[in-house]
Amino acid sequence: MSDSWRQTMMNITDRIFPSLPPEEKVGPAIGNEIVSSLPLQMSLYFNIVYFPFWFYTFLSLIVFKFDCLNMLTQTIVSVSLFLIFLLECVRLYLGVQGNMREKIPDLAAFWMFSLILQLPLQLVFLLLNNAPAERAAHGVMCALLLSQLVFGFIVVRDMARHHKIRFHISQFYNGQQHTKTE
Repeated sequence: MSDSWRQTMMNITDRIFPSLPPEEKVGPAIGNEIVSSLPLQMSLYFNIVYFPFWFYTFLSLIVFKFDCLNMLTQTIVSVSLFLIFLLECVRLYLGVQGNMREKIPDLAAFWMFSLILQLPLQLVFLLLNNAPAERAAHGVMCALLLSQLVFGFIVVRDMARHHKIRFHISQFYNGQQHTKTE
């Protein structure tokens, strides 16, 4: 009686919540494990919320200092501000998409944008500004960026390991099915 009850429940569940066909199912529980990172997602969320405030603070303080700067410095600051704005939008989008959808290429691009492009720009503005408001704003942004670098590296490593295991298990089960049918 328990086998018929179990089979009935499995049929009902499969109709309500369609899953992979039996030939595409991957090993026991490895296919259902979620590898995305809550600490990375929280850091990205705080960065998304903080970014408009940081941008407004930085822009308003640069407007006051802009007339005192020479032409070369004005150009460098303007281009850097534009690049930071674009890079931050793309970087945060890639980070959220890569983490939530468990896409390794998006998450790796997020991590590389953070390390190679965004971190040097943020550190330059942190170290070159002497005003307390600018130091505080850039300090929070750098702290968020550093936390995302650490969590992002851990998530990319764990996600790659998880996908590798899933691939090997799927190859094992597919190979096992072919040997049974032959």
